[in-house]
Amino acid sequence: MIRTYLPAVPLWMYGAMPAAEVATPEDDADERERLDELVAPWIAKYPAVRVTTLLSHDSAAAVLAGVSHRSQLVVVGSHGHGAITGSVLGSTGLQLLHHADCPVYITQ
Repeated sequence: MIRTYLPAVPLWMYGAMPAAEVATPEDDADERERLDELVAPWIAKYPAVRVTTLLSHDSAAAVLAGVSHRSQLVVVGSHGHGAITGSVLGSTGLQLLHHADCPVYITQ
């Protein structure tokens, strides 16, 4: 399971440094705790399923495309947009369809 988020620090303070390289250890610890709490019930329910978690400041599409070369399947959700909800892909799903190295499953 992957959680990505932008640091709550004004990025202008870091100049041209990419968000993925901004060090925010306290925020990362809080996000890691939230992620662990989120997956804990599923790990307990399905102990035979191996779960690896990853926390990143990069975009979801970039991180998922990056790990897709060693994955068997990438699963992402799509919220859809406008009146034809579900038939329009979000930007993450669209990026993965073009750049993932494994099959991509997009669910609602």
